[in-house]
Amino acid sequence: MIKGFKNAVELDFSVEENRLKMEEAFRQVEAEKGKVYPLIIGGEKIETEKKITSLSPATKEVLGYASSCSRELADKAIQTADEAFLTWSRTPAEERIRCLKRLARLVEQNRFILDAWNVEESGKNWGEADGELCEALDFFNSYAMHMANLDKGLELIPTDEYTKCIYIPIGVGAIIPPWNFPLSICGGMITSALVTGNTVICKPSSDTPIVAYKFVELCLKAGFPEGTVNYIPGAGSEIGDYIVEHPRTRFINFTGSKAVGCRINENAAKVAEGQKWLKRVVAEMGGKNAIIVDSSADIKKAAEGIASSAFTFQGQKCSACSRALVMADVYDELVDEVVKCAKNLKENQGSGASNAPMGPVINKGAYDSITGYIEVARKEGTIVYGGTYSDETGYYIDPTVVRDVDKDARIANEEIFGPVLAIVKVNSFDEALEIANQTEYGLTGSVYSETRENIQKAKVEFQVGNLYFNRKSTAAVVLQHPFGGFNMSGTDAKTGTSDYLTNFLNLKSITEDLN
Repeated sequence: MIKGFKNAVELDFSVEENRLKMEEAFRQVEAEKGKVYPLIIGGEKIETEKKITSLSPATKEVLGYASSCSRELADKAIQTADEAFLTWSRTPAEERIRCLKRLARLVEQNRFILDAWNVEESGKNWGEADGELCEALDFFNSYAMHMANLDKGLELIPTDEYTKCIYIPIGVGAIIPPWNFPLSICGGMITSALVTGNTVICKPSSDTPIVAYKFVELCLKAGFPEGTVNYIPGAGSEIGDYIVEHPRTRFINFTGSKAVGCRINENAAKVAEGQKWLKRVVAEMGGKNAIIVDSSADIKKAAEGIASSAFTFQGQKCSACSRALVMADVYDELVDEVVKCAKNLKENQGSGASNAPMGPVINKGAYDSITGYIEVARKEGTIVYGGTYSDETGYYIDPTVVRDVDKDARIANEEIFGPVLAIVKVNSFDEALEIANQTEYGLTGSVYSETRENIQKAKVEFQVGNLYFNRKSTAAVVLQHPFGGFNMSGTDAKTGTSDYLTNFLNLKSITEDLN
């Protein structure tokens, strides 16, 4: 039984006090817009000539400018982290845990401003932003708890020798987080490495560098020593391969696309001159997630779960549902119910500042990619809702429901990462499982069924890292639903767990003859 851990509770923004504090935070964000954010290397703040522009996806307004890191400065950051590792790796685990707990308190104290910046920079609504902050707090508190246990080492059989087997940190890690969870995933990746005694360089997404900057500032304020965490936003083409291939980089923790993840895995496998280890890669690379609905399912409940999984945060979650595999005898009913849910979301669509359930997609590149898939969908199925979009004021795409899609269609197999749902008709539960497993991904999946035989069958045969029954495929909660996928979805490093921390540790067995 897990003792001493409780999941953080999301704010209720219908409470006037919370709403007023959020509105004040937006006024603070407004006052800060246009600022320049420097690199942070060894505690030194370095402004570079080349800048990354952070734009609001809701309005295209400039939010600020992040200094862009060169290869020379990336090398400085790695060398700085390497030097800091000599001391930090020998710092007692209890002190590292204290720093992490102080960080959790600081994040709570800065809750509203962090939420507001997340809304502005990623396009989330208020609830999604605060839910992400809660997930970050859960990561910090779970990793503090797990590290305290791991610090005890392995339990061994007593002998007449002195023996122990302990976990030790391994070195400098390159942290490469995504834009869609710029606080929780970035924070979880950084703190898992720090609390285990490692040091890091963080190259955040160019779409959300301000949220990452503010988090790194809080890390330093919490007491993590200068040099243990370094902030180096920059173009992937400039420093991406460089930091992965650097001989002093010991591990890479990455969340993002399959293409980039595979490239990182390939490059990390090459042993550079002067390198003394095989590098570790922890990768989470997306999915093409399916929800199966059989004839016995509660259709209204299934439709609500599908729509929520497919369209909230504009489908920009690696866990989002992008395929519904539905038995023929309930197919039409299910499609109609999903359309009703999509209409409700569309009616409440708006900018992040309005706290609408749906907002913009992240940038022009994503907008063009997703709308391109919508045009493909017109040829591969029948769009029964949505299919409309506009980038006049921001990057807005309506929730799009596509029926009569063949199992081998592009929109049924390729990751779209947007609010586009392909609904495929199946004639049996076995056929549904076969189609669900036919993609190269294996992240999340869900089954709506009241038939125990089908539920038991899916538990064995549905090949995903996170499998749900009679609930949506999104919204995994730390230490309730350990998150991570198989196949081209990544290395199945289950976040929030003690197993996750062991990715950044070595086991050292020590024996002394006492005779």
